Amino acid sequence: MRVRFEVKDRDVAGRLARFEVNGRRLETPALLPVINPNDPVVPPKEIGRMGFDGVITNAYIIRRHEHLRREALERGVHGLLDFDGFVMTDSGSFQLAEYGDVDVTNREIVRFQARIGSDVGTILDIPTPPDAPRDRAERDVETTVERAREAASLDERPPLALTVQGSTYEDLRRECAERLAELPAAVYPVGGVVPLLEEYRFADVVRVVLAAKSALPPHRPVHLFGCGHPLAIPLAVCMGCDLFDSASYAIYARTDRYLSVLGTLRLEELREFPCSCPVCTRHDPGELREMDREERTRLLARHNLHELHRVIRTVRQAIASGELWELAESVCRAHPAAWRGMEELSRRGEELERWVPGTRRSVFAFDEVSKGRPELRLYRRRLRERFGPLEGRRLVKGLKRPFAERVEWLEPWELAFADEWLGIVPGELSWTYPCHSLVTPGDDEGEDRRRGEEGRRR
Repeated sequence: MRVRFEVKDRDVAGRLARFEVNGRRLETPALLPVINPNDPVVPPKEIGRMGFDGVITNAYIIRRHEHLRREALERGVHGLLDFDGFVMTDSGSFQLAEYGDVDVTNREIVRFQARIGSDVGTILDIPTPPDAPRDRAERDVETTVERAREAASLDERPPLALTVQGSTYEDLRRECAERLAELPAAVYPVGGVVPLLEEYRFADVVRVVLAAKSALPPHRPVHLFGCGHPLAIPLAVCMGCDLFDSASYAIYARTDRYLSVLGTLRLEELREFPCSCPVCTRHDPGELREMDREERTRLLARHNLHELHRVIRTVRQAIASGELWELAESVCRAHPAAWRGMEELSRRGEELERWVPGTRRSVFAFDEVSKGRPELRLYRRRLRERFGPLEGRRLVKGLKRPFAERVEWLEPWELAFADEWLGIVPGELSWTYPCHSLVTPGDDEGEDRRRGEEGRRR
């Protein structure tokens, strides 16, 4: 099996990359819509035409139903779904979490995923709910790691997704990730976070993801299981997640919910569609409300997929243009719980320093959350570690950036400037990154615009 993960660009901990498994490619960050093999609300082939290069389906459901199992073994999972792109399969862990038991062993489901040709197959890990007793979380981590080792030892296995568990205990997440990182894997998912996402516990999501990410190898993608909401994806990409999956597009459609830049809206409350996808340009909310449930669900699911694809494309562009943190800040301000997640990420900016590029075109800063962004933390740390003593310099306060041009009677190396955002800035660094590239609300309007525009030119 051939697995390749090639990073093309990065910002914060987010990565633009090409993920290739046995000839099938994904451009990441990527979202894999969940396909119910028994009842696909939107056919996988149509999902591919919308721009999604991959999907995820449930190998446990396929195996349980005779007609699906027979067709998958004969034609492969790609033939079963009528989808030529990347297909990842889940193992039944979700059903295990929901119902407490599944009638399959880890060895059996891993081999089955290999036989039906999964591009990436998942072990039968043990999802531990949030805030579970620590002894239970420890047992579940031990079982998950044992099953990962068992799967890795099989001669008949697909490229593996080895899932990091550990409930809401950061040390257990880190320990589980360290042990799984020793095993061969194509993808490292972070599991057991769906209840946190459903309860809008974004700060806890930040804690467990960063704990896992800190111990995972950088040459493989990180998958955040069950994350498929426009509010959560930019924040998750900032933390270094590359892949996502969700059935939200279909689940929301069945209850007349509409994904948008304004959040999750109810069809009954909509006066106009704030979107220009094919569904929203051909219909208005009143027309959808008058349709029968099946047709309405189908159209809402299509719109929700278009919205999720728009989010992924926006995130990719934000990485390429160096504006991922700004995007996450603006999106998270749509909900107080999401903003708490952004605040937690800011407090942990030091953990992102090793991922963030050393320079960028410009840095926008707005408030205390922006002060914690990793680029500014990296500057302050490098200044302490690498720059010589500043004793004997004249400390100047109250000047606006760039500082050196505002004090003409002394040489830059005789000065140091106190800045609200950067701390102490040696005079000779006044025209260097990030001092010259930082744009804040207190800057003069003309200089604010000029440095913002100049900073973004390649």
